[in-house]
Amino acid sequence: MGNSGSTVGTGVPRRWLILAVMSVGTLIVFIDNTVVNTALPAISVDLGASTSTLQWVVNAYVLILAGLLLLGGSLGDRFGRRRWMIVGLVVFGAGSVGGGLAGSAAALITARAVQGVGAALVLPATLSIITNSFPRHERAKAIAVWTAVGGLGVGIGPVLGGYLVDTLSWSAVFWLHVPVVALALAGMALVPESRDERNLPLDLPGAILATSGLIALVFGIIQGGEVGWLTGEILLAFGLATILLGAFTIVELRSDHPMLPLKFFRQKDFTGAVLTIGLILFGMLVTFFFLTQFLQIVQGRSALAAGLLVIPVSVAMMFGAPLSGRLMDTIGPRYLVLAMTTAMVTGVLMLTGLEATSGTAAVIVPLAIFGFGAGLGMPALTDTVMAAVPETDAGIGSAVNDVSRELGGALGVATVGSIVSSLYHSNVQTSLVGTGLPSEVIDLASESIGVATIAAQSLPGDAALTVREAATGAFIDAMSTGFRVSAAILLGAVVIAYTLIPRRMRAVQASTRSVDAPLGVATAPATA
Repeated sequence: MGNSGSTVGTGVPRRWLILAVMSVGTLIVFIDNTVVNTALPAISVDLGASTSTLQWVVNAYVLILAGLLLLGGSLGDRFGRRRWMIVGLVVFGAGSVGGGLAGSAAALITARAVQGVGAALVLPATLSIITNSFPRHERAKAIAVWTAVGGLGVGIGPVLGGYLVDTLSWSAVFWLHVPVVALALAGMALVPESRDERNLPLDLPGAILATSGLIALVFGIIQGGEVGWLTGEILLAFGLATILLGAFTIVELRSDHPMLPLKFFRQKDFTGAVLTIGLILFGMLVTFFFLTQFLQIVQGRSALAAGLLVIPVSVAMMFGAPLSGRLMDTIGPRYLVLAMTTAMVTGVLMLTGLEATSGTAAVIVPLAIFGFGAGLGMPALTDTVMAAVPETDAGIGSAVNDVSRELGGALGVATVGSIVSSLYHSNVQTSLVGTGLPSEVIDLASESIGVATIAAQSLPGDAALTVREAATGAFIDAMSTGFRVSAAILLGAVVIAYTLIPRRMRAVQASTRSVDAPLGVATAPATA
């Protein structure tokens, strides 16, 4: 089957069942983004992994996923989205089995990279198959469901991880994926094949340059926050990324069949939505990064208890996303996104008031506001991106949407994380110098609040209390600053949303001819 099914008013038969299958695929990818985090302490003990090694257990997945997304979307468009999603599910399942069986840190990191390869084939396919299956007037509701399921995955990942680690072992967080992958593979029997019927050849030079350039860029972003932004390693990574992505741009502009038609970025709605998604994820993921440490290390909650406190984000998103689908036609993308950014800024600013003694309500109320806003706006942004590309290029539109998410999230954690780390180090040094503690203890305590907690355990009572109080105060102060930076980034998203996101959703899917037209003509359907 080609792409014609979604261009008529009725859409593809069984499209709501197809949406359910795509939602399972999406759930797998988003759960894997967070479920491993709560298993890291157990992995460290069992495999003797250092802090930097644990970082790569997380980052190997993100690095490969972000680097291969454009290629994954392009392969699906050209050679069959259903076919390549099945390949992706099988590869992801193989990586999950490898993770469950891993007996060393190196084997586990390799398995995580394999999972990233599979996820890069699955994620673009889910959204492009939805775009192909639903007629334009139903697609906003379908994308709202897709977004809500993704939010559910982000929220339940820490809870599942904490429960499985507490009751079974860290390897259970990998075995968890195997039956879910099997369910998704069985459901693929319901999904018709779709592809770009133009039978364009794969842009191999573009694929190589984009993949290697994105991997170099994400590597620099991830490592920059750890080893320093001006180190030779990071400067080399960013320099290489600049050269490769610059060459990619030149190749794409000259290619008759580019992997990523750069003409899409001439459309205000496409560019505005992509930029806004990146900024939202920049401010969003780093919030959870800090809260996990605050809840477990500062407040002493268990991994499961900390995971449960993140659930309000998912619950609120699942309320906001369906509402977004219903309001898209009446309110339009611009005001939904403005409502989202306002709610998210409000939630983040409320978190700046957290103290070591703050109660549960001080955490879940801001997160509920935060999640409801995300549920309102993210479907509108995704629908705006997907409506601005022809259905034949749905895989590429989906991949750009996902690359923006991954890069924004990685850059937020690395950049704001670096700011918070620097402030924490400075604050601890200031608090502990002159207390009579040995310099090596002060240096250890200033590395991170986790290291400070461990260091305090080997000290006598008064000295241990001094270290813990200094570390806690320094971390809360630095975390609050990080939240303010995130709020400022989210305010930048407000400006972009107001100036580039259209007031009305596109009534008609973009066509190749409309994308090739001058800017004003190309975007007219979105602003009418």
